Amino acid sequence: MGKSTVGLEVRQALWSRRQLLKIGAGLMVGLSGLNSFNAFAAAPHVVVVGGGFGGATAAKYLKLWGKGTVNVTLIEPNASYSSPILSGMVVTNQLEVDRLDFGYNRLVDIHGVNILQDKVTAVDSGAKTVTLADGSSTLSYDRLILAPGIDFIDVPGWEPDKLPHAWSGRDQLVTLKDQLANFPVGGTFVIKIPKLPYRCPPGPYERASTVADYLRVNNKEANVIVLDAQADISIEADMFHAFYSEFGVEYRPNIEVTSVDSGDEEGNGRSITFSQAGGVAETVEADVINLIPDHKAGSIIFDAGLNVDNWAPINPLTYESTIVGKENIHILGDSQATAQVKGGQAANAQAKVCADAILRIMAGDSPYDTPITTVGCSAPVTQTKVNWAGKAWRYDPAADGGNGAMVVSAGNAATEPSELHLDAMLKWANNLFADTFG
Repeated sequence: MGKSTVGLEVRQALWSRRQLLKIGAGLMVGLSGLNSFNAFAAAPHVVVVGGGFGGATAAKYLKLWGKGTVNVTLIEPNASYSSPILSGMVVTNQLEVDRLDFGYNRLVDIHGVNILQDKVTAVDSGAKTVTLADGSSTLSYDRLILAPGIDFIDVPGWEPDKLPHAWSGRDQLVTLKDQLANFPVGGTFVIKIPKLPYRCPPGPYERASTVADYLRVNNKEANVIVLDAQADISIEADMFHAFYSEFGVEYRPNIEVTSVDSGDEEGNGRSITFSQAGGVAETVEADVINLIPDHKAGSIIFDAGLNVDNWAPINPLTYESTIVGKENIHILGDSQATAQVKGGQAANAQAKVCADAILRIMAGDSPYDTPITTVGCSAPVTQTKVNWAGKAWRYDPAADGGNGAMVVSAGNAATEPSELHLDAMLKWANNLFADTFG
């Protein structure tokens, strides 16, 4: 199966799903004003902040399982969500970026979620209110769910519009795709892999191999350099080392980036300065630098005082914050601090545990005491070959010194990447998209 066939099959499969769900970009349904909530005063009100895999799933399942007993408002500044899942195929020009855009109309029309296209700028845990972007509008909640995704730890000299991370957001994907489309013959591509934990552990390694293959197939004679913060490839090391060797990728571990030069508007003067294992600083000039900085929780987590260091500690039975004085606030997805992997399906699974727990608590019951979350991951690792892996976590009350924690209970992976895994990847992605936004 050739590159163009893979891209065509993905486009057709995702287009079919988009037609089924009718969730194209721009189909945002908003409320005319906060007074619209007066009619719902008799039922508990859950506010969900963030419309990605965690927030959208939580809002949907609170309504689906709550059966009219709870009012749910989803607050999201964007009219649609751009999925990072399958986004590597956008970067290598095998998939149009709008195929990964998902709106919220079915959450409104089918499930009865209230949508506000706005941004939350402050949380008052005492008053149980959130403040919206204009600074004067507030919204009360009985329970608050925060699912802001990730933010990045800044690097001196970094301008993301010139050195894209392309790790979240539509515009970033398009920027990196365009830079690679205009990549000069014999040029240098650098990708910086962040320090764990970060979103989608295999993702940066997959991007390095797929981009190297893409440049090789397009006769760019590129120099591809991987700068990894880890001491070695952190997942499926043998497979990725084999691909890097085949494609001529230079892999360098134990890297600490100290600064970058983002260059001018024409792309001249881009460089990255780093040390390896604490050694002498080096500077590499490059035509394209895919800088994926180290991660931290979304900014609202820090603003609301919900973090310890870079992440938000939670009770994995409910995803409620464990910080004193922050009761009734739940954190999902990439921003939470458990050992579960960060990624879209993880956020989707956590959202269901959280929604179930909130509904049980509101009904006067206790949360389910042995929740399980399952996470799959499937993505191309070359222009034609797809890989997959999966894990399950189960709550163990004896873990973490008797405090209880989610621990790995099962795992599986493909024996080797193959063109034959393409169909399974599309079914997995389509099912997750439909379960979240449909």
